[in-house]
Amino acid sequence: MAGARVLVHDVDSLELFMETLQVKRDELEALYDILGSETTNQGENWQDPQYEHLKGLIQAYCSSCNSLLLDLDESIEYIGCLIAKLRDI
Repeated sequence: MAGARVLVHDVDSLELFMETLQVKRDELEALYDILGSETTNQGENWQDPQYEHLKGLIQAYCSSCNSLLLDLDESIEYIGCLIAKLRDI
């Protein structure tokens, strides 16, 4: 998030940035979902203790990524509100 001030020179560029951020956020979510589901789909293949450890690490990583996606959602929402206010001026 921005600090106390944001300097915007071009609202259209800011909107393009927000749209790009949303696209990349959605791509990341799809990749995290694939990683998590493919890990779960291994099912009985996770018999070796090293694989069990790896499975745990992957699942923990996917969980932490979900909180990062929420942060991105908040940033995108903030930028959207900022654009709306700037367009009203």
